[in-house]
Formats: sequence, structure tokens, C-alpha cells
Amino acid sequence: MSRSLTMLQILLPSLLVLLAGCASTRGWSAAGGDRERGVVRVSYEYPEFHQPDMSDSQAEALASNRCATWGFSRAEPIAGQIRQCANVDGGNCNLWTVTREFQCTDGSGQYVTRLSR
Repeated sequence: MSRSLTMLQILLPSLLVLLAGCASTRGWSAAGGDRERGVVRVSYEYPEFHQPDMSDSQAEALASNRCATWGFSRAEPIAGQIRQCANVDGGNCNLWTVTREFQCTDGSGQYVTRLSR
């Protein structure tokens, strides 16, 4: 009994670490941008074969917040998204990153070009 309990104590933490490594991000997160051009990037990651259903409104809210921090009124989505392999294991991609870009605007639909100083 003691030996099986010891094996369980060794295997259980290992299994939990393995499962945690397979988790994807729970939502969109800031992924950089270019303040001078007024472009914001947001992204999320997911493991192979487990693409989550992500909220476009969450991505837009995050981008709008960043644009507001930079002094713009709105964030308008730029068409398309970028999907890149973030980790390759044995020749297969086991972690994907999806990135969307948003253009900060002045609220009237006009792209704002200004230098941030």
C-alpha cells in the first residue's frame, strides 16, 4: 500500500503539470502595437485541435481601451487575422497563436496619423 501511495504522490503532480501545459489562454490579451501608427494587436493561444470560440467583442474592447490610453476615440478592426505556430513538437505544431489588428481612429472613421510625444 505504501509503495502505491508513493507512486501516486509522484505521478499526480506530474500529470497536473502536463495538463496545465496544454491549457490555452482564456481570452484575448494585448500583443503590442504601434502607437505612432495607431495600430493595436491582440492575440490568444490555443493547443492543436482545441481552437476556442473567442469573442470578437472582447478583442475590440481590449483594443479600444488601448487606443483610448493613447488618446484615440475608437478601435476599428483591420480585416483578417494572423495565425502562427508558436511551438513545434515532433514536426507538428502543438500551440497556435492568433493575432488581430485594430486601427485607432478619431471616432469619425478617419484614421488618425500623429506622432506621440
